[in-house]
This record gives sequence, C-alpha cells and structure tokens, in this order.
Amino acid sequence: MADCATTANARQYPGFATSSCLRHEPLEREIVELAPGVWAFIGYGSSNFGVIATQHGYLLIDTGDDLPGAKAAKAEIARLAPGSLQAIILTHSHPDHRGAAEIFLEGASDVPVWAHPEFGSETRNAHGLGDILKKRFEKQFGINIPDAEYTPNFVLPHVQSGKLLAPNRSVAAGRTRLDMDGVQLEIYTIPSETDDHLAIWLPQKKVLFVGDAVYGMFPNLSPLRGGSYRDVERWAASIRKLMEFDADAAMCGHKIAPAGADVRKIFGDTAEALEYLYKETIEGMNAGLGPDELVASIQLPEHLRNAPWLGEYYGPASYGIRSIFAEKIGWFDDDATSIVPLDPAEEAERMIALAGGEQKLLAAATRALADGDYIWAAKLAGYLRQSSVSKEARNLKADALEALSDEIMPMAPRNYLKASALELRGKA
Repeated sequence: MADCATTANARQYPGFATSSCLRHEPLEREIVELAPGVWAFIGYGSSNFGVIATQHGYLLIDTGDDLPGAKAAKAEIARLAPGSLQAIILTHSHPDHRGAAEIFLEGASDVPVWAHPEFGSETRNAHGLGDILKKRFEKQFGINIPDAEYTPNFVLPHVQSGKLLAPNRSVAAGRTRLDMDGVQLEIYTIPSETDDHLAIWLPQKKVLFVGDAVYGMFPNLSPLRGGSYRDVERWAASIRKLMEFDADAAMCGHKIAPAGADVRKIFGDTAEALEYLYKETIEGMNAGLGPDELVASIQLPEHLRNAPWLGEYYGPASYGIRSIFAEKIGWFDDDATSIVPLDPAEEAERMIALAGGEQKLLAAATRALADGDYIWAAKLAGYLRQSSVSKEARNLKADALEALSDEIMPMAPRNYLKASALELRGKA
C-alpha cells in the first residue's frame, strides 16, 4: 500500500492535517474474501460487517447500519452462503454496527445475538443527558444537513437506519470458545474504542474481526457528540494484543479488510501513533503546556502522518490530545485568568466597546470573512449575538463556519460546523 505526501496546515488550523491523497468520497460496495467461506462486506453502510458460512447458513459479525445496503447484502449472502442466519456477534454497541439488523432478521426467530457482558456501558454512563447528547449526535453525524449540501464520504454517509439490535447472549470476560453451526471461533473482550469491545478470532482460518479497534483511518479519540474518555494508552495496548494473533486477514470496523503483511503494518502504525500521541502529551503536560499549546506543538512523525490508513477522515489527532489533558488533570489549563473568568456576556460587551461599537466590530468581522480568516470572523461575530446587529452577525458567523467546514478534512468537525451554521440561520 503506497504512502501519501502529507502537509500540515498548522498556521491556519492548528491540530488539523491535510494530505495530498486524502479526499472524501463514498466507498464502492465490495465483498472481500478473507478466507474460504469468510467475507467482509464493505461500502454497504457506514461500517463493515462480516459473513461466515456455516453448515446451515451463515453467521454475521455486526449488521451494518443502512437498510437498503443490508437488503442488497442479504441477496449476495444468499448466493455465497445459502441457508438461514444462525447467529449474530456484535463487536460493540455503537449504532452504526447494529442499525440494519432487521433486514437480516426478517423471517427468522430465536437468533442468538452475542455481545460483551457490559454491552452498552457507554450509554449508561451518560444517563440523564439524553437531550444534549441527541442534539450533539445529530450535529456530528450531519443528520439535519440536506443531502444536496452534504459531503459525500465513506465514514459518516447519510444512511437509513432501523431499530437498534439488542443482544440476548453475553460472552464471558476474557475468552469464550464457541461452536456455531460447525464453525469454531473464539471471542475476546478487548477494550479499545469502547469498554464493551469484542474481537472475534477464527483459529482455523486465521481471520480476525476487530470492530473499531482499528479503523483504516486515524481513530476518533474524542467524539464531539460527547461520551466517556477513550483511554488512548489502553487502546494502543489492545491493538498490540490483537497483533499477537498474527492474523492472515482481518476486518476492521470501517473502510478496509487488510491481509498478509498489511495487517501487521496497519495495526502496528495505528498502535504506534496512539503511543506517540500519549507520550508526547504527557511530556508536554509535565513541561507546563496547556491544551492549546500541546495541540500546536505535537505532530505525528512523518512516516505515520503520511500513512493513508492514518488519514484524519473522522476526527483529528488533536482531539485525543485535548481528551488526555482533560482526563488526567481536569479542565483547568494552568492559566490563572481561567480561575475567575469573565462572564461571557460581559466579555462580549467589553470587546464591542474596545472595537469602537457594534458597527465597527461587525465591519471587522466582515473584513475577516472576506480575507478568508474564518476562525477570526466567527469569533468576532460571536460577540455580537445579543446586540442590535445580532441577525447580521449570526448570518456572518454562519457563513464563516460553513466556509471553515469546507476547508478541514475530518467529517465530525466538518459536519458540526455546517450543522451549527444551519442552526444560526434557523434552518435546523
């Protein structure tokens, strides 16, 4: 797999990298044979799912999240592995890995659905925050962005999901060995992106299903929608553990199903990137750097920054830096002025006065927008949100956020910026 030349646009957008070979586009539907009787279905939704032929039909590893995609996949499965669905194993609880199950379960009854004993722990940890998390989820995934304005992409495509599948069987902690309709497999509880993550190993085929432990792009270390801390150090250690299986082929949760030396290379590079990010963040914190300074100073080594399987398609590495800081020593950035901050409304009033009044501040924001200085334009316009020119300022800020969204690669912040612009215009 060839490397790509990468350049960092650090002056304008600290913490965001761009690459000459990174671009957003939907994945073509592809069925990859991982071993005889074992397939990865790629491009049938936003996540991959696996199919394993059995004596009387097939097993599913995850179900994808797009109902039309699952319907097309089911027709292909009938050709590859005739018979009925024998069982489903869910690698973890995220909706994109279980939102199209109803297609596969049509006409079936009493299908075992296996999952981690702590399945859904991430949702339980957010108990009572349903309203705000729903709003942020919709922004991150671009739910309310019209299709005509949405960036075609493979990681967060607009999909038609159904009811989320719930498990009815739990594996044991550690290793569980099962014979499922003639297929020998081992299921391991190995936390990575979530605490409820599983890895599924077919020892006779040397095929490994890893869910979102490895993406085929840079991992989303801290989702904008919110959620529990994703332990970067532990995640890297789990990938190292997965490498010990020495798989001949693997299915990742998104985008790729590598084989041979590519498995070791992609897994190794991903683990190394997380280890490097964690180490440099901790060292920078000990040197007294705050979150913004850490983001501005830490960059992955060139051989990792250039790797196409570490492209920042979803979330940037910088979000991981910020999450490590917050998890390890909390919100305080060691700037004494943060101890007793100005009230936001009072700060806005003072900034308006400092600029010489509302019209002058609005003019400065307008110039910044025209100059392509979108971050500064949005910041200045934000101070005017309760002023007499608030409507003009809201529209200007929306223009700035929308323009900024078109200039960064990761889909999570790109969607969030565009969705926030729609919200400012009263369209979402």
